Amino acid sequence: MIKPLSDCIVVEQDEEKQGLIIMPTVKLYSGIVVAVGDGKRLPNGTVTSMDVVVGDHIMFGEFTGQKVPFDGKDYLMMRNTEVIGLLNG
Repeated sequence: MIKPLSDCIVVEQDEEKQGLIIMPTVKLYSGIVVAVGDGKRLPNGTVTSMDVVVGDHIMFGEFTGQKVPFDGKDYLMMRNTEVIGLLNG
């Protein structure tokens, strides 16, 4: 699996729910977190905690992340701060 660095995460996008929520100007998408970095290192040396863990079902915006092909599948790599909500529950 891809090991994200810093505050990045790897997401497997939901194919059946590509347009999860449609508002007049915004499309939201969802996916499952499959890998999480250690957190962003601050100038003072501390590392921030991540808001998501592997297995979380998340929401993110239409133009969020970079597609990364790996082992025959496409994943999205994005920063922790680009996640706009959790669908777990």
